[in-house]
Amino acid sequence: MSLALQQKDVYCREKLNHIDSIRNFLNTNIKRMTDEEKFQVNANLYNEFKLYSFDSAFHYATQLCRIASVIDSSAYMVSAKTRLGYILARGGLFKESLDSLSSIQIEKDALPAKVLADYYISFGRVYHDLADYTKDDVFSSRYNQLGNELLTESLPYLSDSSTVCYVKGKIALKENKLERAKQLYQQALNLCDTTDSETLSILLSTMAYINRNLELDDEAIHYYVKAAVNDIRSATKESVSMRGLATMLYYHKNDVNLASEYINEAFEDAAFYGTRHRINVIGTLLPVFVGEKLDIEQVKRQTFQDSFILTSVFAIVLVIAIIYILVQMKRLRRSRQLLERLNLKLSEANRIKNSYIGHYLDATFKLVNQLDNFVLVGQQKLENKQYDSLYTMIHHLNSDFNRKSAFADFDRTFLSLFPTFVENFNSLLQPDDKFILENKDALNSTLRIFALIRLGITESEQISEILGYSVNTVYNYRVRTRNKAVDPANFEKDVRKIGL
Repeated sequence: MSLALQQKDVYCREKLNHIDSIRNFLNTNIKRMTDEEKFQVNANLYNEFKLYSFDSAFHYATQLCRIASVIDSSAYMVSAKTRLGYILARGGLFKESLDSLSSIQIEKDALPAKVLADYYISFGRVYHDLADYTKDDVFSSRYNQLGNELLTESLPYLSDSSTVCYVKGKIALKENKLERAKQLYQQALNLCDTTDSETLSILLSTMAYINRNLELDDEAIHYYVKAAVNDIRSATKESVSMRGLATMLYYHKNDVNLASEYINEAFEDAAFYGTRHRINVIGTLLPVFVGEKLDIEQVKRQTFQDSFILTSVFAIVLVIAIIYILVQMKRLRRSRQLLERLNLKLSEANRIKNSYIGHYLDATFKLVNQLDNFVLVGQQKLENKQYDSLYTMIHHLNSDFNRKSAFADFDRTFLSLFPTFVENFNSLLQPDDKFILENKDALNSTLRIFALIRLGITESEQISEILGYSVNTVYNYRVRTRNKAVDPANFEKDVRKIGL
């Protein structure tokens, strides 16, 4: 493959030298030629340019139509218009191609079999190419169906076994009968004239495509290489083999260097030929393949330097696509950084939660153990009628577990969890109604009520049971404090957001 690429310019010069010899022959002998002879020479030039340069091929297709109109023969006219319609599709002008081919009047009895076969095969391939270009669930299936119908029409007029297998294989492929299509294309390859570089390239690249869809990656790469080498040696610019090979190497062999090199070669060829739809497809792959090897600006510069024919419209499309990718990558980086920060906060919150769950579990079980011990000792003292000693125990128990010490423990724990709670709470109140605490490690009754609300305990009945206040007292505290708020309607909702 690399050797063929090194000789690429040599093959192109040989191609141009051969074209120049045909042109010189035409210019030298044109006055002595019949119209039929002029048609044949211009057809030869059309065939040389068909897969090399769209503009030149289009020029000679129009020349063929002009000469055919002078000859005034339906066979010549159908042959010329078929070539014109086909080359329009190669350049991505599908509507114009279909209009041209649809305008041809077919009189089967008056036309040679080869002319009819070429017409139906060319027309069918245009519909297949349009289906590949459209790639949707609505229109593509219809285009493929129309293409298959036209290819089927060509079969009675075919005598070459290789072409028959090719046409039947193409029909099977569009019907998604991959194994059948592979069998037919293999037969066509075995029967194919190896000097017919155009047919050989079509068969090889399609075999690669079939194997790719059958997930036979090594076989697909094998056929893409053979097709690409054949295209280079025949100086073919309008092809899919190099693009297919680059895609396989990138996605299935992870060979970024070769994939980048080959996709650039494919882009150069498409731009040189003037294939609009090929440029579009390759343009979407360039940022993916080359992006791992070069930065986007280098890709743009290299692409524009290496492209021979690229209109300003396609340049703008490519720039927009690259900018969009950069913006999305920047947004992705920001999202990833934000997610990392959120994960850190969540980890810290989990650590705090686990710490304080452990704290209250420890305190609870200590209380349970002490109460169990108190019950056991109390029963013994009752049995021994040691009433004074039992009274002393009860007194000490009451002093050890009074509500005041429980409030102090709650305040310390809550303020450790929400160290800015008082400051944030005051920011929700009118300037003259802010709370000033003498002891920064303790909450007053109002702040304690709203601390419970911040923890999700919003029912006044629950708050009263926890704090030992009456329900009316809790209600009054809430109403009075809410009336002092900057935004009374959303005050308690804002309290629940403190610390988030």
